[in-house]
Amino acid sequence: MTEQHEMEVQWSGDSSLGEALIAGAKEHGHEPSSQATEAGVEFVITIVDEDLQSLRDRVDELLVILSALEEAHQG
Repeated sequence: MTEQHEMEVQWSGDSSLGEALIAGAKEHGHEPSSQATEAGVEFVITIVDEDLQSLRDRVDELLVILSALEEAHQG
């Protein structure tokens, strides 16, 4: 039996920023599930890996991408 590790990143907020974050995540191989809300949009990205360190690295990479996009959006 192989191990499986899973991490979920959830975000909600302004539609224009949310769409930019979703597009950035997709450009880097992630498939967010999203839905419109009264406040804008929310999305969830689930990352699964058999190796815990690899999962941590992938999550860190995603957070760096999302952070850079958020900073550029607020710019």
